[in-house]
Formats: sequence, structure tokens, C-alpha cells
Amino acid sequence: MRNIPTRKIANCAETGIMLRTLTPGTAAKDSTELHRDDYYAFCFLRRGEVRINVDFREARITSPSIACMMPGQVHQFIGMRDAEGFVMFIDGVLIGEENRTLMQRFAFSLRPLTIDEQRGAELYALFPMLQRRLHSPNAQDFARAIVGIFTDVIGENDNQMSQNKRHRELLIRFSELLDHHITECRQPSFYADHLYITTDYLNEILTSTIGLSTSHYIRREIILHMKRELAYSNDTVQEIAHRLGFEDLAYFSRLFTKQVGISPSLFRSKYHV
Repeated sequence: MRNIPTRKIANCAETGIMLRTLTPGTAAKDSTELHRDDYYAFCFLRRGEVRINVDFREARITSPSIACMMPGQVHQFIGMRDAEGFVMFIDGVLIGEENRTLMQRFAFSLRPLTIDEQRGAELYALFPMLQRRLHSPNAQDFARAIVGIFTDVIGENDNQMSQNKRHRELLIRFSELLDHHITECRQPSFYADHLYITTDYLNEILTSTIGLSTSHYIRREIILHMKRELAYSNDTVQEIAHRLGFEDLAYFSRLFTKQVGISPSLFRSKYHV
């Protein structure tokens, strides 16, 4: 099986923060390889355009806007045109629980958000200040200020901000549980039991926070796992099905075809690398 490389923040930055400046004519050569990160990425685009493939969907970021990416999302840089701006890479430990939940909902849409002139000016000032202090003790303060502006803008565009703290905590715990157990169990009741809540309450949390039922969310995640395996693995479809917890290959194929619109074999012929 071909492994998708994972870039780890611990191998790149002792402070848990990295920064990249986007300028016209500067290509992100090290990002052209398909990969995933174990850290968050926050992009502020002041001018121009950036295109990136994230989990089989192309995201087009046009200025002036902000965008973010979650840890674990498989992505690949496509190109940029006359781009000016910054990308901050930061360890999730420095994000904070409430912000992590907000980022999770925002990242699902791959939808960049337009930023107003005042906040754009603030970010344009903060990023260079962080760059100059990247290895100083107060680098995290500047990074958190940048994250704060991002979350302010995202929050203003989020129609689900009425959710309570309990919902936010449970959403994060559910996501972590699903990441560990999705290949062995896809029943909503399993996750509700492990969270010590009812299945109906878990469904209410998912519906109110990200607009998907629990079953839909789980199905969406397993389909994404299927796509990644078919595109980036050299194993047979049957081996992939078994690894993802499907003993019945016919059911695996039916589920994939129903959700994606084409068979696993046809999908592989289109996307396998």
C-alpha cells in the first residue's frame, strides 16, 4: 500500500508555529506532493488567487479572504496567480477547544470567507510581527491574535453559534472516537454509548453544529476513507474493503456506488496515482 506522507509540526517547528509568505512568482514546491499534516493551516490572501485540492475537491481561494485546513485532510497544491499573503501552520494544542470546534465546521465547507478592510489590515500587520518573533517566547501570543481574527470572521458567518459549551465538547470527543473506531463500528449508538448520552441527543448535537445527522456524518467519513484508499493504495478493492471493516465486497461496492455515483473500480481508474 502506498502511504500518504504526514507532515508533523514537531519535526518542523520547536515552537509549534510555522509561517509562509505568499508572493507573486513564488511556488509552493514542497506542497505539490500529495500529503496530510498533523497541524492546522490558516491562510490570509491579500491579493491574487490560490488553488488547492482537498480530499478530491478543488478549493479556489480568491482575495481578499481567509481559509483554513484541518489536521488530517489529504491535500495537494495546484497553483496560484499573483498571490500575496501569508499561511500560518500551528499545532492544535495552541488553538483551544472552542476554536477547534469552530474550525472543524468551517473546514468542512472548503469555503473561503471574504474579510473586511479593517481585519485585513490587522492581519497584514500581525503576520510580519509574528514572522519577526517566530522564535521568541511571545510568538504564541501573536499566533493566537491571528487565530482570534480568523475565528471572529468565521463566527460572524456561522449561523450555529448558539450551540452551548457542552455541545462543543461532545462534538470534539465524538470526532476523536470516530477517527479511532470508524473501521470497526459505524453505528451511532456505539458513539452515543461511549459519550454517555442518548443516540437522539448525539443526533441533535451533530444536526445543530454541522448540519448533518449522525448517520450521515459517519457515512460521509467512511466514504472519504474509501476514496483515499482507492486513489492512493495499490491494494485490491477487496483488500481495501476488508481493511475498512467490510466483510461483504458486494455491499462495499453498492454503498460506494450509491454515495459517489460511480463504482469503486471506475473511481480508481479516474483518480489512482
